[in-house]
Amino acid sequence: MPLRASGVAPEQATMGLALLGALVLLFRSVDVRTVLARTLVKTQAKVITTVFLAWAITVFFSFDPLGSLEIGGRTGVFILAATMIWATLSTYKNEQKLLWKALIVAALTMALLATLSLFGVPMIASILTAQNHEGAAPTTNVFKAFGATVVCLIPAVAWAGRKLDGSWRWAGYAFAPLALAVMVLTLNRSALAGFLAMAVTGALLLAFAKRRHVKMLLGAGIAAVLGIIAWVRTKKLGALPIEGTYLPTWLVDPHRQHIWKFSFERFLEHPWLGNGIDQLNRLPGAKMPVPGLAQSAALVPSHPHNWGLEILAETGLVGFVPVLVALGFVAWCLLKSYLANDDEADLALLVLMAGFWGSALFNFSIWAAWWQLTFLILFAILSAGRSEHA
Repeated sequence: MPLRASGVAPEQATMGLALLGALVLLFRSVDVRTVLARTLVKTQAKVITTVFLAWAITVFFSFDPLGSLEIGGRTGVFILAATMIWATLSTYKNEQKLLWKALIVAALTMALLATLSLFGVPMIASILTAQNHEGAAPTTNVFKAFGATVVCLIPAVAWAGRKLDGSWRWAGYAFAPLALAVMVLTLNRSALAGFLAMAVTGALLLAFAKRRHVKMLLGAGIAAVLGIIAWVRTKKLGALPIEGTYLPTWLVDPHRQHIWKFSFERFLEHPWLGNGIDQLNRLPGAKMPVPGLAQSAALVPSHPHNWGLEILAETGLVGFVPVLVALGFVAWCLLKSYLANDDEADLALLVLMAGFWGSALFNFSIWAAWWQLTFLILFAILSAGRSEHA
């Protein structure tokens, strides 16, 4: 995950190696196969399967059925792959400490290098990405996606540090301010939205479970103030008012508002079965320029920048409601487990869910492979570290 600072290829290449390793151990170890088989028949797996059954129905009504089948099916393969990696890690628990140390070191290193580069230190971005960025504009866009990745890494790195304890605990804590610096310096407001969702979720859960109301609420207040300051810091001043906006432009930029409006209108045209997975930007009118903005500002340049509207417009209510049910069911199971067992892995998983889905309300296509895998692999790592009774 930290290698996202170098681009998609390094991140996905190393995840491919991890998957190959998991496949080897799957064939070699009876225990891994047993854990995997037992998991695939549990209630949670059945609930998630209903999502794909619903999506399969919508494929027949897609603008491009084969394209929708490919992207929807790929998501299913990713979930199975992450589950297999989880089964491997759960079986080889003694090796997890090495994983946690590698995660902390890599996350700190990449976040520090990205921060230095964003402050203007030369050559770092060029070396990390193997592309020449010298003399070009600030490296804000180079690390834009990494700004979203670090949000998801925060609970995983902090949890890993607490599991290792000692100096590793402080190393895990040190990642959060570095991650926040990357978010602010890349002007990534969607990442900040995820950060705020994580902070509020974590504070409320701790206050409810630990009965430390004053401390937790104070922590949430500090996080909210930091988030608001960062939000104002990333506001683009001097933007011209654009007609057709329905939310304050300081909250959501005009371009994104037009994208959301277009997406919702396409949902209203096909409310039950949608327009097809990953098809919104291919529909008639999607590439038309937004009135008042430059020609490059299309109504839907590539995706709706909101996972809810994206799934709603592309799979309709038939495909959207099962997703909400599945996410709600997973969150409910984790919440019950956390309150019953006080396992910090459950807390970290809930915070991860808040950060990922909160951030995804504002940016990145939910069908983007690297974005899905960021969530799924970190979810697998955290799940594998849960206590035996959780």
